[in-house]
Amino acid sequence: MAEEIRSLEDREARIGEIDQRLAELDEQYADELMPDNVRDEWNSLNSERDEHAATVAELRARRERLGSLASRGRSTERAATDTPAFVRQRGTDEIYDIPAARFASGSDEEFRDRLHDNARRVIERSAFPGQRREHCQERATELLDTVDDSRGALARRIITTGSPVYERAFGKAVLARSTNGLSHDEQRALSLGSDPDGGYAVPYQLDPTVILTDGGSTNPLRQISRVEPIVGKEWQGLTSDGVIATRTPEVGEATDGAPTFDQPTVRPSAVHVFVPFSMDVDYDWPRLRNELSRMFQRAKDNEEATSFISGDGQRIAGGGDKPQGIVAGLPSESEVLDGGAFTSEVLDDMEAGDNGLDPDWRANARWLGNKSIYNLIRHFDTAGGADLWTRIGDGLPPRLLDYPVAEASRMSGRPTGRYLVFGDFGEYLIVDRVGMSVELVPHIFGSARRMPTGQRGIYARWRNSSKILVPEAFRVLKAGPAS
Repeated sequence: MAEEIRSLEDREARIGEIDQRLAELDEQYADELMPDNVRDEWNSLNSERDEHAATVAELRARRERLGSLASRGRSTERAATDTPAFVRQRGTDEIYDIPAARFASGSDEEFRDRLHDNARRVIERSAFPGQRREHCQERATELLDTVDDSRGALARRIITTGSPVYERAFGKAVLARSTNGLSHDEQRALSLGSDPDGGYAVPYQLDPTVILTDGGSTNPLRQISRVEPIVGKEWQGLTSDGVIATRTPEVGEATDGAPTFDQPTVRPSAVHVFVPFSMDVDYDWPRLRNELSRMFQRAKDNEEATSFISGDGQRIAGGGDKPQGIVAGLPSESEVLDGGAFTSEVLDDMEAGDNGLDPDWRANARWLGNKSIYNLIRHFDTAGGADLWTRIGDGLPPRLLDYPVAEASRMSGRPTGRYLVFGDFGEYLIVDRVGMSVELVPHIFGSARRMPTGQRGIYARWRNSSKILVPEAFRVLKAGPAS
């Protein structure tokens, strides 16, 4: 390095490169200790920078002195400059340059604003494989405006993984299941999206925790429930039975209407999927990009279709909360037992579930069940829907007992166990931690762990969970003992 850097301009350019690398390391390991090898790089770069800065200061002072002597008429000398202006790496688009945004900002708040402005420009430029572009742009912008934290964690992710260099590097690495062969710029771009726990961040355009699709399993819970994306590790909420309002004279002491608050927390747990590929598969990145987007979303949707119905909600030691299923998680007090035989008397049980719900919850209530259950219930109304269904001729009627109907394919299709849920699904919470990461598996070995199978793979991880916030907001029909 010392033999190549000789002139003042060379040293100033090198200081700019060091400044950018230091800023990148600081971004990558924000709020956590650096690994030993990274700390060694940090210290080495700082030492090199100090050496160059001292030399630059001396060379500039000498130039200033000579210039002063030559002009003779000048009475003052410009102060020596310790550091040059930030030098952006040649060829880097400014909207993807997070260190440049940091150097140009005078405060943390201004830095976050710059990140958000740049992230919006990245979203405007992005393409979304197999998706409606406007829908995806609206979704990403909404998350940016409502979910991002004070440090701009989501904006950084969008900027970093939305970079053309990052996507090119990610695509090459996925095709080869290895980072070998990447250029220096591609290696560095990919390192900025590395996960502290291992793996690389999925480009946000392919990430199902950021971009939602309309397809997948018949699992409407995301459409009818309360969904809270987060960028941190835990969602913290506040629930209450309500504040009591009372009338008062024009002058009078206020009455105590303080409610009792609960403060539920949900810590999303990890979900993973492994996608094997034959080493002989002949894909280019654009085609594989579309396939990965579909595979990630399909796997995620299918897992949620089961866990959001039947999850046990248990806390994993050091690993978050498993989803609490809307069927499995309701307490016994929420059950409405039928008479043991699935006959027209089940309509009385449904009305009992309706009547047993507090009016506050009935205002936004709906039914959730398997379509097979709805078809069985349909047979009990031979009048064609006048009393039970609304618009029975539409296939799956949109309303039952004048309440909206939603279909869950993973609920029981037979009237056994808990087979139909009624309630206000605004009190069922789904928490998503934004961000999916993948690890590349260059070789898959057989069951004996000795010989390769001729396959490679991609191992993907993301985090989410769910919780019933107010059990009193639901009733669940359950098959009673046979009579």
